[in-house]
Amino acid sequence: MRTMTISDWVVRLAGVTALVLGLLMWIANLSLNTVHILVGLIVTFALLAMSALAVSTNELRVLGIIGLVYSGILPLLGLTQENLLTSNLHWVIQVLHLLVGIGAMALAGIIGARYQRLQKAQTS
Repeated sequence: MRTMTISDWVVRLAGVTALVLGLLMWIANLSLNTVHILVGLIVTFALLAMSALAVSTNELRVLGIIGLVYSGILPLLGLTQENLLTSNLHWVIQVLHLLVGIGAMALAGIIGARYQRLQKAQTS
């Protein structure tokens, strides 16, 4: 349970940090790519840890598998987005990247909440 709780908090904190950094890069044209990528990878690894724990739980197995797949998609999109739609339509990829990042935080929140609910039900 501790690993799930810690990973949940890491996703929350790193996710918000990545979101703020990404918006600063997008809106203010600040050069924060390296830090944004590092924080995004932290989100990915924390989601991966949560998903692995969820897969090992019968009731959360499907969510865990979704999380594992999502953990693979997240860095692929993030690290290749500069080469996708490089024309004036690149904003579409940026919005997609933003939504996928928010989706990762939401998925981690769902996995964490359901895991805690299961743990409480099992101890009662």
